[in-house]
Amino acid sequence: MANCVAFNIRHSFRSDTMCVPLGRLAESLDDLNNYITSIDKFIDKYGSSEGVGKGDANAGIIIVNTGKKIIDMSFSQNLGIDKVKINSVAIELKNKKFDVKTKFPSTPY
Repeated sequence: MANCVAFNIRHSFRSDTMCVPLGRLAESLDDLNNYITSIDKFIDKYGSSEGVGKGDANAGIIIVNTGKKIIDMSFSQNLGIDKVKINSVAIELKNKKFDVKTKFPSTPY
């Protein structure tokens, strides 16, 4: 069983959903920041849910709407979630004029 973070990306007239393994979360956040204006590159890289199966646990969800410039990151479990990294990427995305919200669980687990 692995843990993953779901990404729901709405762009143009499409919506793509993928689950990124928790071990790749930091890398995926960097790529989200780097590819936010060309989101198809991000989807191409993370669209295949390699290593993620039906029995895997979802540790959070990141909703991206490129048209409305909204990003909502919500985490339900503290399974190694790096809050400093998430907040750092959130600041960078805010600097790119995105409305970014983050929510972390209030319990340690």
